[in-house]
Amino acid sequence: MTTAEKIYRTVKELPEPVLREVLDFAEFLKKKNKPEALSAKKRSETDNYFANPKVIEAIERGKEDIKAGRVTKITDPNNIWDSIR
Repeated sequence: MTTAEKIYRTVKELPEPVLREVLDFAEFLKKKNKPEALSAKKRSETDNYFANPKVIEAIERGKEDIKAGRVTKITDPNNIWDSIR
């Protein structure tokens, strides 16, 4: 059963005023997620940073390092080099 079918089954027995609310919300979501609506949003510096494929690759490498245990615990943030040795 698709999600649309599940939604239909769930809402088909609701009273008319509630159905109008559901419809309003669905139309809001549809409008909000149109490609032109998404591109119209101003991109923040953070959005631009994380849009960089090299940043995403570095994050993925870091996650792999953590899983593989290739990490160093820093016990004293004021003296990082002593923690690494």
